[in-house]
Amino acid sequence: MKDKKFKLSANLINEYRSFIFLALILIIGLFVERFYSAYNISAATGNGTLVIWLGLGFTVCMIAGHMDLTIMYMSTLGALLTLGLHAQQGLPWGVAILIATLVGVLVGLINGLLVTQLKLPAFIATLGMQFVLKGTMYIYTGGEELSIGRDYDFSDFLNSNPIPFIPFSAYFLIATVAIIIVMIIFNYTRFGRNIYMIGGNLETAWLAGIKSNFVTVMAFVISAASCALGGALNGIYSGTAGITMGEKGISPLMIAFTATIIGGTATTGGKGSVVYTWVSLIAIALLKSIFKKTEMQVLVIAAILIICIVYETLAMYNRNKTVGTRPNLHNEYLKEHGKN
Repeated sequence: MKDKKFKLSANLINEYRSFIFLALILIIGLFVERFYSAYNISAATGNGTLVIWLGLGFTVCMIAGHMDLTIMYMSTLGALLTLGLHAQQGLPWGVAILIATLVGVLVGLINGLLVTQLKLPAFIATLGMQFVLKGTMYIYTGGEELSIGRDYDFSDFLNSNPIPFIPFSAYFLIATVAIIIVMIIFNYTRFGRNIYMIGGNLETAWLAGIKSNFVTVMAFVISAASCALGGALNGIYSGTAGITMGEKGISPLMIAFTATIIGGTATTGGKGSVVYTWVSLIAIALLKSIFKKTEMQVLVIAAILIICIVYETLAMYNRNKTVGTRPNLHNEYLKEHGKN
Protein backbone atom coordinates (compact mmCIF):
# COMPACT_ATOMS: atom_id res chain seq x y z
CA MET A 1 0.00 0.00 0.00
CA LYS A 2 1.47 3.31 -1.06
CA ASP A 3 1.73 6.13 1.42
CA LYS A 4 -0.36 9.17 0.62
CA LYS A 5 1.82 12.06 -0.46
CA PHE A 6 1.22 15.52 0.87
CA LYS A 7 -0.06 17.76 -1.89
CA LEU A 8 0.01 21.53 -1.53
CA SER A 9 -3.12 22.65 -3.36
CA ALA A 10 -4.74 26.05 -3.85
CA ASN A 11 -7.67 24.91 -1.70
CA LEU A 12 -5.33 23.95 1.14
CA ILE A 13 -3.52 27.29 0.96
CA ASN A 14 -6.85 29.12 0.94
CA GLU A 15 -8.20 27.15 3.90
CA TYR A 16 -5.22 27.98 6.09
CA ARG A 17 -4.49 31.44 4.71
CA SER A 18 -4.81 33.10 8.12
CA PHE A 19 -2.04 30.86 9.46
CA ILE A 20 0.09 31.55 6.37
CA PHE A 21 -0.46 35.27 6.92
CA LEU A 22 0.71 34.94 10.54
CA ALA A 23 3.72 32.84 9.49
CA LEU A 24 4.79 35.51 6.97
CA ILE A 25 4.59 38.19 9.65
CA LEU A 26 6.67 36.06 12.02
CA ILE A 27 9.29 35.50 9.29
CA ILE A 28 9.46 39.23 8.52
CA GLY A 29 9.84 39.82 12.25
CA LEU A 30 13.17 37.97 12.18
CA PHE A 31 14.62 40.97 10.33
CA VAL A 32 13.06 43.61 12.59
CA GLU A 33 14.99 44.78 15.62
CA ARG A 34 13.43 43.84 18.97
CA PHE A 35 10.35 42.38 17.27
CA TYR A 36 10.59 39.21 19.37
CA SER A 37 11.19 41.03 22.62
CA ALA A 38 8.73 40.22 25.39
CA TYR A 39 7.75 43.87 25.67
CA ASN A 40 6.91 44.20 21.96
CA ILE A 41 4.86 41.00 21.81
CA SER A 42 2.98 41.84 25.00
CA ALA A 43 2.28 45.40 23.86
CA ALA A 44 1.27 44.41 20.31
CA THR A 45 -1.11 41.64 21.35
CA GLY A 46 -2.46 43.66 24.29
CA ASN A 47 -3.22 46.70 22.17
CA GLY A 48 -4.81 44.47 19.54
CA THR A 49 -7.05 42.62 22.00
CA LEU A 50 -10.03 44.95 21.67
CA VAL A 51 -10.30 44.06 17.99
CA ILE A 52 -10.28 40.36 18.94
CA TRP A 53 -13.55 40.95 20.81
CA LEU A 54 -14.93 42.86 17.83
CA GLY A 55 -13.79 40.14 15.43
CA LEU A 56 -15.49 37.55 17.62
CA GLY A 57 -18.82 39.35 17.42
CA PHE A 58 -18.52 40.19 13.73
CA THR A 59 -17.61 36.61 12.80
CA VAL A 60 -20.53 35.11 14.72
CA CYS A 61 -23.01 37.37 12.91
CA MET A 62 -21.42 36.84 9.51
CA ILE A 63 -21.56 33.06 9.91
CA ALA A 64 -25.28 33.52 10.60
CA GLY A 65 -25.54 35.43 7.31
CA HIS A 66 -25.64 38.99 8.68
CA MET A 67 -23.32 41.93 9.35
CA ASP A 68 -23.24 43.75 12.68
CA LEU A 69 -21.96 47.29 12.05
CA THR A 70 -22.45 48.35 15.67
CA ILE A 71 -19.49 46.42 17.07
CA MET A 72 -17.12 49.40 17.42
CA TYR A 73 -19.73 51.69 19.00
CA MET A 74 -20.93 48.92 21.28
CA SER A 75 -17.43 48.37 22.61
CA THR A 76 -16.96 52.12 23.15
CA LEU A 77 -20.25 52.37 25.05
CA GLY A 78 -19.21 49.37 27.15
CA ALA A 79 -15.95 51.10 28.07
CA LEU A 80 -17.63 54.40 28.92
CA LEU A 81 -20.33 52.76 31.04
CA THR A 82 -17.82 50.67 32.97
CA LEU A 83 -15.49 53.56 33.76
CA GLY A 84 -18.37 55.90 34.57
CA LEU A 85 -20.18 53.44 36.84
CA HIS A 86 -17.00 52.67 38.75
CA ALA A 87 -15.29 56.07 38.94
CA GLN A 88 -18.39 58.25 39.28
CA GLN A 89 -21.04 56.00 40.86
CA GLY A 90 -18.57 53.95 42.91
CA LEU A 91 -19.79 50.53 41.76
CA PRO A 92 -17.34 47.59 41.99
CA TRP A 93 -15.59 46.62 38.77
CA GLY A 94 -17.49 43.34 38.53
CA VAL A 95 -20.89 45.04 38.78
CA ALA A 96 -19.93 47.78 36.31
CA ILE A 97 -18.69 45.21 33.77
CA LEU A 98 -21.85 43.13 34.23
CA ILE A 99 -24.11 46.15 33.62
CA ALA A 100 -22.16 47.12 30.50
CA THR A 101 -22.41 43.54 29.19
CA LEU A 102 -26.16 43.44 29.88
CA VAL A 103 -26.56 46.67 27.91
CA GLY A 104 -24.80 44.84 25.08
CA VAL A 105 -27.29 41.98 25.42
CA LEU A 106 -30.15 44.49 25.17
CA VAL A 107 -28.69 46.16 22.07
CA GLY A 108 -28.08 42.78 20.44
CA LEU A 109 -31.66 41.76 21.23
CA ILE A 110 -33.00 44.93 19.58
CA ASN A 111 -30.80 44.40 16.52
CA GLY A 112 -31.96 40.82 16.22
CA LEU A 113 -35.63 41.74 16.52
CA LEU A 114 -35.28 44.49 13.92
CA VAL A 115 -33.87 41.91 11.50
CA THR A 116 -36.19 39.00 12.29
CA GLN A 117 -39.48 40.70 13.15
CA LEU A 118 -39.41 43.91 11.11
CA LYS A 119 -37.47 42.19 8.30
CA LEU A 120 -34.96 45.03 8.05
CA PRO A 121 -31.67 44.19 6.35
CA ALA A 122 -29.00 43.78 9.03
CA PHE A 123 -26.86 46.40 7.29
CA ILE A 124 -29.61 49.03 7.65
CA ALA A 125 -30.69 48.01 11.16
CA THR A 126 -27.19 48.06 12.63
CA LEU A 127 -26.20 51.19 10.71
CA GLY A 128 -29.13 53.01 12.33
CA MET A 129 -28.19 51.57 15.73
CA GLN A 130 -24.75 53.15 15.33
CA PHE A 131 -26.31 56.60 15.58
CA VAL A 132 -28.44 55.55 18.56
CA LEU A 133 -25.36 54.31 20.41
CA LYS A 134 -23.29 57.37 19.58
CA GLY A 135 -26.09 59.68 20.71
CA THR A 136 -26.38 57.69 23.94
CA MET A 137 -22.65 58.09 24.54
CA TYR A 138 -22.83 61.86 24.08
CA ILE A 139 -25.74 62.07 26.52
CA TYR A 140 -23.94 59.91 29.09
CA THR A 141 -20.54 61.64 28.94
CA GLY A 142 -21.36 65.09 27.62
CA GLY A 143 -18.66 64.49 25.04
CA GLU A 144 -15.93 64.25 27.67
CA GLU A 145 -13.35 61.53 28.13
CA LEU A 146 -13.71 59.29 31.19
CA SER A 147 -10.83 57.96 33.25
CA ILE A 148 -10.31 54.97 35.48
CA GLY A 149 -10.17 57.01 38.68
CA ARG A 150 -7.78 56.07 41.48
CA ASP A 151 -8.32 52.30 41.49
CA TYR A 152 -5.54 50.79 39.36
CA ASP A 153 -5.47 47.28 40.83
CA PHE A 154 -7.63 45.63 38.17
CA SER A 155 -5.98 47.68 35.41
CA ASP A 156 -2.55 46.53 36.58
CA PHE A 157 -3.75 42.94 36.51
CA LEU A 158 -5.05 43.22 32.93
CA ASN A 159 -1.72 44.74 31.88
CA SER A 160 0.34 42.10 33.69
CA ASN A 161 1.71 38.83 32.31
CA PRO A 162 0.16 36.26 34.70
CA ILE A 163 1.85 33.21 33.13
CA PRO A 164 5.64 33.22 33.66
CA PHE A 165 7.82 33.25 30.54
CA ILE A 166 4.77 33.83 28.28
CA PRO A 167 4.62 37.49 27.10
CA PHE A 168 0.85 37.76 26.86
CA SER A 169 -1.20 40.14 29.01
CA ALA A 170 -4.10 38.95 31.12
CA TYR A 171 -6.41 41.01 28.89
CA PHE A 172 -5.25 39.09 25.81
CA LEU A 173 -5.55 35.73 27.60
CA ILE A 174 -9.14 36.47 28.69
CA ALA A 175 -10.08 37.26 25.09
CA THR A 176 -8.40 34.04 23.94
CA VAL A 177 -10.42 32.03 26.47
CA ALA A 178 -13.59 33.65 25.10
CA ILE A 179 -12.57 32.62 21.57
CA ILE A 180 -12.04 29.02 22.73
CA ILE A 181 -15.45 28.94 24.46
CA VAL A 182 -17.25 30.18 21.33
CA MET A 183 -15.28 27.72 19.19
CA ILE A 184 -16.45 24.84 21.41
CA ILE A 185 -20.06 26.06 21.23
CA PHE A 186 -19.92 26.32 17.44
CA ASN A 187 -18.24 22.97 16.89
CA TYR A 188 -19.84 20.76 19.52
CA THR A 189 -23.35 22.05 20.24
CA ARG A 190 -26.61 22.00 18.32
CA PHE A 191 -26.93 25.76 18.68
CA GLY A 192 -23.57 26.26 16.98
CA ARG A 193 -24.48 23.97 14.10
CA ASN A 194 -27.79 25.78 13.74
CA ILE A 195 -25.98 29.11 13.25
CA TYR A 196 -23.98 27.59 10.41
CA MET A 197 -27.14 26.12 8.90
CA ILE A 198 -29.22 29.30 8.90
CA GLY A 199 -26.29 31.19 7.45
CA GLY A 200 -25.67 28.62 4.74
CA ASN A 201 -29.27 28.00 3.68
CA LEU A 202 -32.17 29.57 5.54
CA GLU A 203 -34.80 27.51 3.68
CA THR A 204 -33.07 24.23 4.50
CA ALA A 205 -32.81 25.31 8.14
CA TRP A 206 -36.56 26.01 8.17
CA LEU A 207 -37.29 22.60 6.66
CA ALA A 208 -35.11 21.03 9.33
CA GLY A 209 -37.29 22.59 12.01
CA ILE A 210 -34.72 25.11 13.25
CA LYS A 211 -36.12 28.22 14.91
CA SER A 212 -34.17 30.53 12.65
CA ASN A 213 -35.48 33.76 14.20
CA PHE A 214 -34.32 32.72 17.67
CA VAL A 215 -30.90 31.64 16.41
CA THR A 216 -30.48 34.90 14.47
CA VAL A 217 -31.40 36.99 17.51
CA MET A 218 -28.95 35.03 19.64
CA ALA A 219 -26.18 35.64 17.10
CA PHE A 220 -26.71 39.40 17.44
CA VAL A 221 -26.88 39.09 21.23
CA ILE A 222 -23.56 37.22 21.34
CA SER A 223 -22.01 39.80 19.03
CA ALA A 224 -23.12 42.85 21.04
CA ALA A 225 -22.43 41.27 24.43
CA SER A 226 -18.90 40.21 23.46
CA CYS A 227 -18.15 43.70 22.12
CA ALA A 228 -19.53 45.37 25.25
CA LEU A 229 -17.49 43.04 27.48
CA GLY A 230 -14.37 43.57 25.40
CA GLY A 231 -14.87 47.34 25.47
CA ALA A 232 -15.39 47.31 29.23
CA LEU A 233 -12.15 45.43 29.78
CA ASN A 234 -10.35 47.64 27.26
CA GLY A 235 -11.41 50.77 29.12
CA ILE A 236 -9.91 49.36 32.32
CA TYR A 237 -6.82 48.10 30.46
CA SER A 238 -6.21 51.52 28.86
CA GLY A 239 -7.23 53.60 31.87
CA THR A 240 -9.33 56.00 29.79
CA ALA A 241 -12.13 55.95 27.24
CA GLY A 242 -13.66 58.51 24.94
CA ILE A 243 -16.42 58.64 22.35
CA THR A 244 -13.85 58.65 19.53
CA MET A 245 -11.99 55.65 20.96
CA GLY A 246 -10.45 53.65 18.13
CA GLU A 247 -11.36 56.11 15.39
CA LYS A 248 -7.77 57.28 14.85
CA GLY A 249 -5.83 55.37 12.22
CA ILE A 250 -7.48 52.24 10.85
CA SER A 251 -11.05 51.80 12.09
CA PRO A 252 -11.42 48.76 14.43
CA LEU A 253 -14.57 47.86 12.49
CA MET A 254 -12.57 47.62 9.27
CA ILE A 255 -9.83 45.61 10.97
CA ALA A 256 -12.43 43.18 12.34
CA PHE A 257 -14.07 42.91 8.92
CA THR A 258 -10.72 42.36 7.20
CA ALA A 259 -9.62 39.70 9.68
CA THR A 260 -12.96 37.92 9.35
CA ILE A 261 -12.56 37.73 5.56
CA ILE A 262 -8.89 36.70 5.77
CA GLY A 263 -9.96 34.04 8.27
CA GLY A 264 -12.18 32.50 5.62
CA THR A 265 -15.64 33.52 6.82
CA ALA A 266 -18.00 33.73 3.85
CA THR A 267 -19.81 37.04 3.39
CA THR A 268 -22.89 35.04 2.42
CA GLY A 269 -22.84 33.11 5.70
CA GLY A 270 -22.65 29.45 6.64
CA LYS A 271 -18.87 29.23 6.69
CA GLY A 272 -16.21 30.56 9.01
CA SER A 273 -14.28 30.14 12.24
CA VAL A 274 -13.71 32.47 15.18
CA VAL A 275 -10.30 30.81 15.68
CA TYR A 276 -9.19 31.68 12.14
CA THR A 277 -10.36 35.25 12.72
CA TRP A 278 -8.36 35.29 15.96
CA VAL A 279 -5.22 34.14 14.14
CA SER A 280 -5.71 36.85 11.49
CA LEU A 281 -6.12 39.52 14.17
CA ILE A 282 -2.93 38.46 15.93
CA ALA A 283 -1.14 38.69 12.58
CA ILE A 284 -2.53 42.19 12.02
CA ALA A 285 -1.54 43.28 15.54
CA LEU A 286 2.04 42.09 14.97
CA LEU A 287 2.06 43.64 11.50
CA LYS A 288 1.21 47.02 13.02
CA SER A 289 4.24 46.67 15.30
CA ILE A 290 6.45 46.11 12.23
CA PHE A 291 5.05 48.92 10.07
CA LYS A 292 4.79 51.97 12.31
CA LYS A 293 3.30 54.24 9.65
CA THR A 294 -0.46 53.96 9.22
CA GLU A 295 -0.27 54.24 5.43
CA MET A 296 1.96 51.15 5.25
CA GLN A 297 -0.36 49.23 7.55
CA VAL A 298 -3.34 50.12 5.36
CA LEU A 299 -1.45 49.19 2.18
CA VAL A 300 -0.37 45.74 3.38
CA ILE A 301 -3.71 44.84 4.99
CA ALA A 302 -5.64 46.07 1.94
CA ALA A 303 -3.43 44.04 -0.42
CA ILE A 304 -4.04 40.84 1.56
CA LEU A 305 -7.78 41.55 1.75
CA ILE A 306 -7.99 42.12 -2.03
CA ILE A 307 -6.16 38.85 -2.73
CA CYS A 308 -8.58 36.94 -0.49
CA ILE A 309 -11.66 38.57 -2.03
CA VAL A 310 -10.43 37.95 -5.59
CA TYR A 311 -9.77 34.30 -4.80
CA GLU A 312 -13.19 33.85 -3.17
CA THR A 313 -14.88 35.53 -6.15
CA LEU A 314 -13.14 33.27 -8.66
CA ALA A 315 -13.81 30.19 -6.55
CA MET A 316 -17.49 31.08 -6.28
CA TYR A 317 -17.68 31.66 -10.04
CA ASN A 318 -16.19 28.24 -10.77
CA ARG A 319 -18.44 26.61 -8.19
CA ASN A 320 -21.57 28.24 -9.64
CA LYS A 321 -20.51 27.22 -13.14
CA THR A 322 -20.55 23.62 -11.99
CA VAL A 323 -23.53 23.46 -9.64
CA GLY A 324 -25.20 26.83 -10.15
CA THR A 325 -28.70 27.78 -11.18
CA ARG A 326 -28.17 25.75 -14.37
CA PRO A 327 -26.92 22.37 -13.14
CA ASN A 328 -26.16 21.17 -16.68
CA LEU A 329 -24.04 24.18 -17.58
CA HIS A 330 -20.77 22.41 -16.81
CA ASN A 331 -21.79 19.35 -18.80
CA GLU A 332 -22.76 21.57 -21.72
CA TYR A 333 -19.36 23.22 -21.58
CA LEU A 334 -17.58 19.85 -21.64
CA LYS A 335 -19.78 18.62 -24.49
CA GLU A 336 -19.08 21.72 -26.59
CA HIS A 337 -15.36 21.25 -26.17
CA GLY A 338 -15.44 17.52 -26.86
CA LYS A 339 -14.53 16.52 -23.32
CA ASN A 340 -17.68 14.62 -22.50
